Amino acid sequence: MGLPYNDETAARLGGDLLFKSGNAWQHADRVWVKQSGTWRSSENIYVKSGGSWRDAAQYDVYKFKFTLNDNNNGFGNSAYNYEVQERQSFGNNTVSGSANQSSSTFVLSSRLSAISSWSNNIAYGAIYVNSTQRYLRIDSLPAGSRVVLYINSGKRVLGRGGNGGNGSSNNNAGGNGGNGQTALYCRTNTILVNNGQIGGGGGGGGGGRGAQCVYDNQGQQPCMKGNQCPVTYQNFSQETGGGGGGGAGYGNSSGGQGSPNGQAGQSNAGGNGGGNQSCGAQGGRNGGGLGQNGQSAGQTTGQPGSAGAAIDGVNYITKEVSGTINGAQNNG
Repeated sequence: MGLPYNDETAARLGGDLLFKSGNAWQHADRVWVKQSGTWRSSENIYVKSGGSWRDAAQYDVYKFKFTLNDNNNGFGNSAYNYEVQERQSFGNNTVSGSANQSSSTFVLSSRLSAISSWSNNIAYGAIYVNSTQRYLRIDSLPAGSRVVLYINSGKRVLGRGGNGGNGSSNNNAGGNGGNGQTALYCRTNTILVNNGQIGGGGGGGGGGRGAQCVYDNQGQQPCMKGNQCPVTYQNFSQETGGGGGGGAGYGNSSGGQGSPNGQAGQSNAGGNGGGNQSCGAQGGRNGGGLGQNGQSAGQTTGQPGSAGAAIDGVNYITKEVSGTINGAQNNG
């Protein structure tokens, strides 16, 4: 019974013996030994090299493949395909199919638990991103686990952008922009083959400061000898500042409320802030692009939101193909 992933992935992950069939080397998904007349499945294979026994192959592990074909913004249902090879006492049982994740982003350990009898075993496997995913989590699997993450050409792993700050209805600064979200979280040793894009969510733009408008009005009032004399009097009104623009990302961020409202962030760019106002009220500021902070104008607007990291846990990642990465890459 074959591995759930191809030979290219098997070579990246290691842990399998190779055998030559014809002129081609192939990965052995299982090794059997005969003991006291009974064939038994091996868990680990060791070879002696230079007087020391070394681990040559490991078979007491789960092996998996997830293919993420549906866009997933974390708010609705999205389907994925899976194939898992479960370790058993004699041979392997392969489970495959498709499933939905409802209103959640992809979390590796949760998906393994949902579709198989995985119970915190060492796991080797691959994740193929053929879509746009929001906040993909390769969380902490048992020590010795390995993952290959493929982000295919034109596909993306993005954080959600921060919402824009609301405009103020008085002379105070507007509301602060929201922070962007991390795109890729990693706590298991992972090989990255990124032919697409990883981008942290942009920070939301600060909301604009409001102002008090003063209007001169002309009128008349009684004066001497019963006449009507002209008079000037003032009216006052509050002007609301413009809303800040939402940050770039997936699962569109909201623009801040104001006069006018800020624009929502999109997957490729932050939204524009609501435009300049009369009477000295300030317009909202623009949301940040992928991996960028939102904009601010000092004391006249709210504070900008901070950008989300492109990668949280880059120290767990070996970059075989880096691709496009927008935003900070932080150790976990």
